[in-house]
Amino acid sequence: MLLLVVLVFLALIFFFQNQNTLSQDLVLSLNLFFIPAMTSLPLPFYFIVIAAFFLGAILSFAVLVWDKVHLSARLMKNKWRIASLEREVGKLQKKLEDESSRNAFLHTTQANIPDDKKFSDTIKKDHQPDDVAAPDPDRG
Repeated sequence: MLLLVVLVFLALIFFFQNQNTLSQDLVLSLNLFFIPAMTSLPLPFYFIVIAAFFLGAILSFAVLVWDKVHLSARLMKNKWRIASLEREVGKLQKKLEDESSRNAFLHTTQANIPDDKKFSDTIKKDHQPDDVAAPDPDRG
């Protein structure tokens, strides 16, 4: 803020010290080859300097607003992408937990499996008699 006050003060001093030179009338012209030449009304030089300053300030402000809007749009897009990726991570963590609980269940089930001899005896008792050679199509 202090820098802005000093800048305005120096600009006022410049205008007061050069008041005669800046008060001279100036006529601007534009001569394009395909349209008739155009000239402005006689304007004091300080008016042209002040108008150019304000035009530059307005253009700078427009560029800053455009940049702010652009960055805000990118921020929103990236927030949406982050939310989407977080949902995907949640789904993958749930899937991993389900698989790890299934693997833990299978591990405990495999620890309770009887020895090979007992297992083969259990299979023989549960299955069909030995004299049946063809598989039963109804049992799939």
